[in-house]
Amino acid sequence: MTEQVINRLKDPENITETEQKHVPVIESDDVMTAEGKFKVTVTLGEVPHVMQDDHYIEWIELHLGDIKIGRVELSPSDEKAEAIFTVEPTEEIVGIRAYEICHIRGVNVCGDCGTKAVIMKLKALASCNVHGLWESSKQVEIMSKKVGEGKECRWHA
Repeated sequence: MTEQVINRLKDPENITETEQKHVPVIESDDVMTAEGKFKVTVTLGEVPHVMQDDHYIEWIELHLGDIKIGRVELSPSDEKAEAIFTVEPTEEIVGIRAYEICHIRGVNVCGDCGTKAVIMKLKALASCNVHGLWESSKQVEIMSKKVGEGKECRWHA
């Protein structure tokens, strides 16, 4: 079995017509708080992708880091190539991620109260029945809901 090629935006300064219609666009908050619920919308392309019998988006998936958030199956009868997901980051994600990576890079700690936040990627993957797999990502910050000790936290203010 051969592995399918995943297409990505090659040059943000020179986006091709095919990329304009196929690279997933992720819309979400830039900062999420652990134990909260956040809406993430993934649309296929800056220019809307067609949804016709002979050319359409089959499905869209969303991941937070290596955690699969969900997959939405689409068909030619759908009005547009779009999926809405609910992301619910946990304190465990903040704790594990903070432990796994260097304490200097990738983990932010509030200088006032000591609250932690980690940087993670939302990754969208979509399948076009004609042009194959397409992927994009967006960096988000996941803040701990647990406020540390010390002065009032600037992040939670």
